[in-house]
Amino acid sequence: MSWRSILPGLSLLARYERSWLRADLLAGLTVGAMLVPQSMAYAELAGLPPSAGFLAALLPPVAYALVGSSRHLGVGPEPGTAVLAATGVAALSGADPARYMALMPTLALLVGAIALLGAALRMGFLAQLLSKPVLVGYITGVGMTLLSSQLAKFTGAPVSGEQFFTRAWSFARSLDGVQPATLALSSAGLAMLLALRRWAPKLPGALIVVTLSTLVARLGHLDALGVRLVGTIHGAIPSLSLPALRLADLAALLPTALGIVLVGYTDNVLTARSIAAKRGYPVDANQELAGLGVANLASAIAGGFPVSSSASRTAVPASLGSSTQLVGLVASGFLLATLLLIAPALSMIPQSALAVVIVAAAIAIIDVAGYRWLWGVSRVEFAVAVATALSVMVFDLLTGVLLAVGLSGLVAFARVALPHDAVLTRAEGLDGWVDSDRYQRGTSLPGLLVFRFDAPLFFANSARFRERLEFVLARNPGDEEWVLLDFEGVGAVDATAIEMLAELVRSLREKNIVVAIARANDRALTPLQRAGLVSDGALRVFETINRAVREFEASRTSDGSTGDVSAGKSAGPRVPLRP
Repeated sequence: MSWRSILPGLSLLARYERSWLRADLLAGLTVGAMLVPQSMAYAELAGLPPSAGFLAALLPPVAYALVGSSRHLGVGPEPGTAVLAATGVAALSGADPARYMALMPTLALLVGAIALLGAALRMGFLAQLLSKPVLVGYITGVGMTLLSSQLAKFTGAPVSGEQFFTRAWSFARSLDGVQPATLALSSAGLAMLLALRRWAPKLPGALIVVTLSTLVARLGHLDALGVRLVGTIHGAIPSLSLPALRLADLAALLPTALGIVLVGYTDNVLTARSIAAKRGYPVDANQELAGLGVANLASAIAGGFPVSSSASRTAVPASLGSSTQLVGLVASGFLLATLLLIAPALSMIPQSALAVVIVAAAIAIIDVAGYRWLWGVSRVEFAVAVATALSVMVFDLLTGVLLAVGLSGLVAFARVALPHDAVLTRAEGLDGWVDSDRYQRGTSLPGLLVFRFDAPLFFANSARFRERLEFVLARNPGDEEWVLLDFEGVGAVDATAIEMLAELVRSLREKNIVVAIARANDRALTPLQRAGLVSDGALRVFETINRAVREFEASRTSDGSTGDVSAGKSAGPRVPLRP
């Protein structure tokens, strides 16, 4: 394995073209301007002081720029990851702020180690564990949770609770505590940020709004009217060191780390691929897992918290025409300069301005369009999305992640446990055999049943397979001479399914019914051969359905039948197949 495959970002930078520089510099400065307020806001989401956001934003873009395969992915603090981290660390640290601060880099280190291990084991398929409806529901639940988390800072009212509904109820009971100055400043900032996002998406809207809010608060002395300010921001360059590691802490943080890796990686890959598809370059799923790993390791040694990617910080450089990961290097340089040169000015930022940044991010990720699409495509998957969103809103985000993964697995399991099946018939004007439920005018051959099962045969659906086949046979009792099983959709069989097939074949042979299979691949056929179902003649094997049908027709002729089956008979008696 060459260094170019391990460090694709560095490989691209090594062959950098001068024509790329202008767009990359502009995009890097824009992303850096976005990172300043976002880092501070998302640090507060993680339960840390705003200045801690810089620790998680300085090095991860640099590390990812060397290892990641996406040329545009905006790596750094991200709201969903920050809230997930806060959930896990708060449960372990109790009420000790110093321990809370110390555990965050430990969690980032664990996230990085898990991601790198996953990349080494080629586990890029993890991005497929969350289905579309679960992703829509999860991200919507995160958005609603983020909105509720900012009610206090956005309005100035006292709000308590850790979940969406408890916060909403607390806010409803505290409406008389809303501070007019805070609410007015927040509302104006949010309106401006949403307007900039709509009509000037290439501008660093968050930085513009935070800067203007700070000027208004300063000139209007709004702190005297109850508007709270961020407070002291330390401008020191972070010292680099590994966080203290305790086996008990690592074990306790492991579920949270796994949840962050799963959600963060899925979000990274989906975001990276969507941009890469538009810009015409490939994204390697396993390399993205490695990129997530090194970004979190970089955050850990700087004393930061777990990071992922931001859709806004990915879309903006792409829209500005950037070509390489140099954007991340420039953004980090801008952030460092800001930290060293104007850190004292950052202390005057109103907390409501940072709340506006988070509220705008929450509004952006609430996937209303996704729900509309799911409603039109599948009401079941729409219900799955709603259930996932509610699980995130009712419980904490980590529980929501676990429930979302479990729900994805349950939906997938249900689909293979209760798959589609069909009786196949000949359809006039079509070449081949078709589903009799879809083509009502198809014809079947007297004495022949062609049955298809559209899933691998294994322990969860083997009983279903036999039940459905026997149901079809019962509709024409005593009429069938051959049962031909179309294995094109089966793909594979396990031991439970083989045992079921052996019993089924034995039962049908006692009724003088020949059992054959057609279009079986090696993964399905080899276990049947090893079990002796093929070698002893219990199952007859054919490469195609038509070849089996010709053999069936020949057997009827040799047995003294008329052989006149060319016209067939209506498939109507077997329709509808669904019970």
